[in-house]
Amino acid sequence: MKPEKSDERIAKLVKSHLDAGVDAIDELTAAKLRAIRLNAVEAAGESRGWFRFPRWAAFGGLATAVAAVLAVSLWMSGQSGESTVATADDIEIVAAQEQMQFYEDIEFYRWLAAQENDG
Repeated sequence: MKPEKSDERIAKLVKSHLDAGVDAIDELTAAKLRAIRLNAVEAAGESRGWFRFPRWAAFGGLATAVAAVLAVSLWMSGQSGESTVATADDIEIVAAQEQMQFYEDIEFYRWLAAQENDG
């Protein structure tokens, strides 16, 4: 027997069994089940989260905001450039005010040293 035929046969058997069970319920039990169902439907319609949004929308928005903050923070941390004061030598240069003229003309001194080495 093919699996599809077996599944159909089982589905029909279960459906007939459930239908027989529904027919066997007395009126008092059926009335209680209807009342419970109506209360559940009303309660589901009233359950709202923050600002009258459904709870799933509020939690979804919160999850989206957290993901956006995380993505932006990771993106921004990847773009950190070099520090303007990279080494201890650079700190000494900046701290020594009396030698600032030398460091302002350092390109000239490098050129002069290159000329002396070539000649």
